[in-house]
Amino acid sequence: MGQVYQKASEWGWIKSYSEETLKWDKALIEPGRYTAQVKVAEVSEDEVKAFFLKLDQLAMSRQNAAIAAMIAEEADSILLALRMVKLETKEPFAGILGAGANLDIAWLRPKDVGASLLNGPEEDNLGLYKGTSGEVYTWLSPLTENTSAHIIPEQTTAEEVTVVHLGAIDPIEVPKVNAISFTISAIPAPAQSCPFNIREGFGNNTMPFVRFEKPVIIGPEKKQKVELMPVATGDTKFQLLSFLIARAQDLSA
Repeated sequence: MGQVYQKASEWGWIKSYSEETLKWDKALIEPGRYTAQVKVAEVSEDEVKAFFLKLDQLAMSRQNAAIAAMIAEEADSILLALRMVKLETKEPFAGILGAGANLDIAWLRPKDVGASLLNGPEEDNLGLYKGTSGEVYTWLSPLTENTSAHIIPEQTTAEEVTVVHLGAIDPIEVPKVNAISFTISAIPAPAQSCPFNIREGFGNNTMPFVRFEKPVIIGPEKKQKVELMPVATGDTKFQLLSFLIARAQDLSA
């Protein structure tokens, strides 16, 4: 068992859950509200076990212990996001063993921005940094000093998906971004700092990353926009550390 599963077991999170309405203050779900009220589906103990084991696999603790620790500590909010989308699909979580409408979780990739899970048919067809939807396959992008960049242009998630934004990395020699802001359902949340320039604290050979103050959960059929603020002109490889929870049939290669 990896770090995520071990911590979830220690903290009593591995159990069955009934359908319920929760008050949740451990994630940003509705800007302007300290506590969000969220209706979530039931999940069996077997589903929860499979879910935390999958998070262990995604956490890659041997590659980056700090990112793995972030996922372990926020695993209850990630589980909440699973239950939010299951309320819509009524399908169980099955991970890699699933197919069709069974639920799974994966890291967000550049091509997902503007694609069908994050961008409804009524929205503008915009991908990463307002590029062509479905044709942006890299996080690499030019930025202009003091000009906001829409890493995720405004778009609305599908009915069968939840997104969880946890943090970010920028594996470029000179990071340009120092702040990020989220807008959910047209309500902007306060900008969060991205102190990538503090490299000494991470060591010379370790990937620096920023953990957001709280996970940002974008539920089914919710509008989101994510903006970056650069302090210098040049290229960025700013990469969101975000999860997509959706049906297996929609998490295509």
